[in-house]
Amino acid sequence: MTDIKAYFASDNYRLVRSKTLLNLDSDTYDIIYVPRYAFVTDLWLYVSVAMAGGGAGTVTIGFKGNGETADPDGFMDAGTCICTATGYKRAIQDAQPASQGKWFNDAAGCITITIANGTHTTLMTGFVFAQFSVLH
Repeated sequence: MTDIKAYFASDNYRLVRSKTLLNLDSDTYDIIYVPRYAFVTDLWLYVSVAMAGGGAGTVTIGFKGNGETADPDGFMDAGTCICTATGYKRAIQDAQPASQGKWFNDAAGCITITIANGTHTTLMTGFVFAQFSVLH
């Protein structure tokens, strides 16, 4: 019998909240730092004030770093974020590549949010929450 037991374990659990996303211009923002060897297990967008008074606004949540090309909707696409409705939106509701989990094994990175306000006069207010553990 060949022994291939793994001893890579986490003794931590991190739940991180972004700063308040308040009246942000259309752009991509780095919102949560993710250290190397972190496994992101879940992610939520909480919209407390929805975009209103116009049209064509979107929000996506992605990542950059880890030695990869940035993916602005790697966790959640605009169809899941739904910035025109208040409430919680969760990455596992999406079919994006990292929506079920993301391993930052090559380098540290950031969770990003990309906001396109369109013609809305009321801009989104909210937070992003991320859950991850670092494996050593």
